Amino acid sequence: HPFHIPAGKELKGKKPRDVSSWFRLDAPTTKENLSRLLRALQLRKAVLLEGSPGVGKTTLVTALSKASGHKLVRINLSEQTDMM
Repeated sequence: HPFHIPAGKELKGKKPRDVSSWFRLDAPTTKENLSRLLRALQLRKAVLLEGSPGVGKTTLVTALSKASGHKLVRINLSEQTDMM
């Protein structure tokens, strides 16, 4: 794949995690969105994902963080989210 990110601190010298039991990343749209996300991460700047609720934005980022060993910090700006 032409885009990659370095392993995060969570891996600590281990192999990348196999997330296939938790997430399906082989669907055509998911592959395309993952490629776009990896391409955006090459800029080493914050990435803002936008889209309708329930389309998989959070799931995609969660899968990528688990597979690569990066800690995920989630900030939800949706007006539809209840804050408790």
